[in-house]
Amino acid sequence: MKMLKLIKYSAVLFLLGTIACTNLNENVLDEQLGVNLVNDSSNIVALIQPPYASLRHTIEWYDYWALQEVSTDEVIVPTRGSDWYDNGAWVQLHLQTWTPDHIRMKNVWEALNQGYARANIAMYYIGRFPQNAKTKLEISEARFLRAYYIDLINDLFGQVSYRDTTNLEFISTPQVLNRTEAVSYIVSELKNILPTLPTKEMVGSAKVTKGAVRALLAKVYLNHEVYTGEAKWDSCKYYCDQLINDVDNDGYAIADDYWSMFQKDVTEHPEFILRVPMDDNVTMGSGSVWVNFTLHYSQAFGNITSCWNGPSTTSTFFNTWDKTNDVRFYDDRIKSETGFNQGFLVGQQYGLDGTALEQRNGDPLVFVPEVNLTSSPENAGIRVVKFAPNPDTQDQFSSPNDVPIMRMSDVYLMRAEAELRMGDEASALADVNYLRSKRSAPGHTLPQYASLTLDDILKERGYELYWEGLRRQDLIRFGKFTEAWQEKPATDASKELYPLPQSAVDVNPNLTQNPGY
Repeated sequence: MKMLKLIKYSAVLFLLGTIACTNLNENVLDEQLGVNLVNDSSNIVALIQPPYASLRHTIEWYDYWALQEVSTDEVIVPTRGSDWYDNGAWVQLHLQTWTPDHIRMKNVWEALNQGYARANIAMYYIGRFPQNAKTKLEISEARFLRAYYIDLINDLFGQVSYRDTTNLEFISTPQVLNRTEAVSYIVSELKNILPTLPTKEMVGSAKVTKGAVRALLAKVYLNHEVYTGEAKWDSCKYYCDQLINDVDNDGYAIADDYWSMFQKDVTEHPEFILRVPMDDNVTMGSGSVWVNFTLHYSQAFGNITSCWNGPSTTSTFFNTWDKTNDVRFYDDRIKSETGFNQGFLVGQQYGLDGTALEQRNGDPLVFVPEVNLTSSPENAGIRVVKFAPNPDTQDQFSSPNDVPIMRMSDVYLMRAEAELRMGDEASALADVNYLRSKRSAPGHTLPQYASLTLDDILKERGYELYWEGLRRQDLIRFGKFTEAWQEKPATDASKELYPLPQSAVDVNPNLTQNPGY
């Protein structure tokens, strides 16, 4: 019994030791401090911070984001000489030839399950404190975060290792929820906690709110047919309606200025439903750096002197764009600070002083759409910059960009898709055209749709939400994830689920490897 108690506390300390979202200083907990932490109600904030902190794993480009984007037509990571080969990991993701021992499978499975476990631990120990309005609110937040991590695991892997809140004996084997069981559990949890949570107006978008619950319910119902075989478009529309009609008086709205969401040091914004707060005064790790990983080595600016010449977009995706009329394609407001634009970086690149940049071999640095996945020159691939960096940052591995993981434009597009799939083209058309009415480039007019197809909806989702970690899920829902695109042949339908990491299957006999692996 003593050994089980020690194992339990050791697991708790490992899962709680973290960089918190609201207090970004690292706290290292020893065993005695940890025992005090989980038995002292004044430490309630320290217990709820770790499951929030795990949200940062969902925006790290080299793990979760990679599974949702590099496997799609939005992102390609070509090998350039010896750069970016990484034992074939990026090539395998793009070609959809991954295996159960691919490093991304293990990393993402562990990161999401750690977030899930942290939420469980928070609920368990906060539930042992004297109960009041504060403890009940924190438990509801933890329940949402647990449901969110379960949803991500279910989306990627189709199975969830489920451990009840009261079971913190981590040496026991957890049961496994299949996709339908996981969806039922998520929906039930979200509906139960919805009345107990505050509004965005009360606590801001860095905390769990009623709006976040509605947005996650809408997303689960949007993908319900993929997960369970049963469509729930009307339920998706219902929760989108509540957000669009602003039933909580939170001031949600589509941004009039698209790029305002992606500037440095933006915290609250009418588009934001739930965001992951960042701070460029604190080392966040290279996975949170949004310009270094795509820019060429020569594109140094301010204190950013180390860029890695990595991910690009595919010509398949690039060629679908209205490059003149759509403001989402290009914005130059940061050029005076960085030398480059936001959006898609095409053609000759320039330094801050206007000098034409060169590759390391002296050739002009001209970004082109042509790419050879396994052997590309330095200039191959159109680069993408979504978030504006801070040139004055003191840390190469920090970020000044709070990242929205739920926002209102997605809600309008979810509703439009649900409406169109239910046969209401007029309502869907109104939603999409309303969004497009706010997305014209300066001096131009982005054309309105006269009629609407599902392919139009998918394209619009790509234009609005590119590089935001949603593309794989969208392509699967539209039946296009296994199609061919630049440097990738058509693949088997089994690729719509990732393999369970071999390390997980080895320790949990209740898990069954997904078909095709």
